[in-house]
Amino acid sequence: MIFENIIPVFVVSILMAYLYSASKKKPKKDGDENIILQLPKFYYLIGITVLLGGIGLFVFASFFASGNDKILASVSSLIAIITGLILFSKGYISHLKVTNIGIIETSMFGKENEIKWGEIKELSFGKTSLELKISSADKTIKAHMHLVGFQELVSKLEQKTGKTKTDMGIPNKK
Repeated sequence: MIFENIIPVFVVSILMAYLYSASKKKPKKDGDENIILQLPKFYYLIGITVLLGGIGLFVFASFFASGNDKILASVSSLIAIITGLILFSKGYISHLKVTNIGIIETSMFGKENEIKWGEIKELSFGKTSLELKISSADKTIKAHMHLVGFQELVSKLEQKTGKTKTDMGIPNKK
């Protein structure tokens, strides 16, 4: 009984500690010395795992299940495949590029969204979503706290906008 309650809390705590420590690592840089921020590899590895599980469940639903089990397995496989694709694309395709001109977000669908440094109107951090929202008059970019190099993004925003972490609403963790 106690293990049923303690183990999930322990696993989630370890996972969150890993993701937070990954965000403190140095981000990648491209040939022009632009900073590239991406979610840790954990995201797309879990995405691949969930995707493969969904495909396996679809195979089970197609060839081995019958009646209500077939419907339940089919719906579950569809949910798992969609979730796996989202996690994979958020971890592998989606990224932020911090340049001397501004910030460029590439979404999980490959679409680019750019905000120049002078266009930034608002910076706010969601304590529940763990996302830093960077807004201009007509665009918004969200940077999740788990991005590898998140601390460098915050430092660059402090430098370019004059706002502190406290002004942005980012908690001070040690």
